[in-house]
Amino acid sequence: MPRDRSPIRVQRVSRLRWWWTRITTPHAPLRFVYYPPAFSAGLREIYVYDPGDYDIARLVWQVCDACRCGSINKISIDQEWQRQGLGRRLIHRALRDGPAYAWVTSGQSPEAKKFFPIMSAETGAAFTAHGRSCPHTKLDRNLAAERIPPPRAVIEHDI
Repeated sequence: MPRDRSPIRVQRVSRLRWWWTRITTPHAPLRFVYYPPAFSAGLREIYVYDPGDYDIARLVWQVCDACRCGSINKISIDQEWQRQGLGRRLIHRALRDGPAYAWVTSGQSPEAKKFFPIMSAETGAAFTAHGRSCPHTKLDRNLAAERIPPPRAVIEHDI
């Protein structure tokens, strides 16, 4: 079933900045908007937009440098964009923040149960489903719920 194709407004990026990004990258097949964590072990997010500015993918993860662990909290990719390497690129981007860390995932969908073992074999990260995260990531999630202003978005041209 086709998705409603109304563009999703790029969040926390000014219209002028998004316009400038589109002008300076006119032939970019995808645009990646990264939201850094508000706290050291806080949530990190990447949204992916197609050439029509449609929100087609999202990755949410956390990394704790003190405990040397990482958590993939959410990965979602529109069905028509699946099996094109985008999920793989997003996971590799998250792993750059915590190389050689112990990685876990939240609950996994049937598709993810096929995807994460492949990524585990490719990267060496275990991606344990329902794995235990460190106390710092839970603390930072609670602090973020207090509505601390998020950091400014970073537009990455490629991941």
